Amino acid sequence: MRSVVAQGKTGKVRSGGPPQQPAVQKSARAAERRPLTSGRESVASARQSGPESNRTQMIIGIVAIVLIAIVIVVGLVLNKQGTAAPVTDHPRSTNSTASVDSGVVTVTGGRSTPTIDLFEDGICPKCQDFEAQYGQQVMKAVDEGKLTVRYHFLNFLNANSPSKDYSTRAGAAFQCVAAVPPASAPKGLFLNFHTMMFAAGTQPAEGGGSDLSNEQIAQIASKAGAPASAAACITSGAQIPASKAGADAAKAVLAKAVGGDGWGTPTAMKDGALLGINDTDWLTKLLG
Repeated sequence: MRSVVAQGKTGKVRSGGPPQQPAVQKSARAAERRPLTSGRESVASARQSGPESNRTQMIIGIVAIVLIAIVIVVGLVLNKQGTAAPVTDHPRSTNSTASVDSGVVTVTGGRSTPTIDLFEDGICPKCQDFEAQYGQQVMKAVDEGKLTVRYHFLNFLNANSPSKDYSTRAGAAFQCVAAVPPASAPKGLFLNFHTMMFAAGTQPAEGGGSDLSNEQIAQIASKAGAPASAAACITSGAQIPASKAGADAAKAVLAKAVGGDGWGTPTAMKDGALLGINDTDWLTKLLG
């Protein structure tokens, strides 16, 4: 730096040759050359590290895909376990009888057994899921004289049916079938009709484009074995008032059990206490 300052101050040029380049210019040229070398080294370094970097990214990608696949498989397994039916060998009831009182349908196998209350709405999709998972277990327990069931049918989903009254009409139909005297009804009539009404492909979709007419419901009852008197009861809507009254009473029972309006269907109770039906073994445990 001293030579640069001196030359700058004197401004002298040596004789006998070209002017000397200031030291600062030499330094600049050297600096210009160094980045070129450094740049070439950086490119070479990048070329050398590129394949390794690509392999690392590929490994990370493979690990991520494997982890996602594991999560999906575990989710599917847990979902299958959570929706598995405990009993699959009892598709029809063969030894149950039904009666109806104040809108409540009681189904028994003829013995004094533990009694549960089930609350359902005829168009409730979760009730369909419940019946698909536990319906056969309930029927088998009733047929074997291990369980008595009281069915309460609600109508709070009426507005979500195309006819705007399907839940009420379905509840009325259940009462018509349950009211058939045992001497005129085949064993298992009510439970088999109940199973058919909640079966996929028969139960109307909540918010769907159509539901079942009284005549169509009567035909289902007839297929289940109901006599002509039950079919006529359904077609005429004779039990509509009783269905409405039963639904109102069921709402009151549920509201009392949950302490307000936070109830829904399906719901199961025993001795006025809610049962934890989200536990797939709830009925198995209850039956002992």
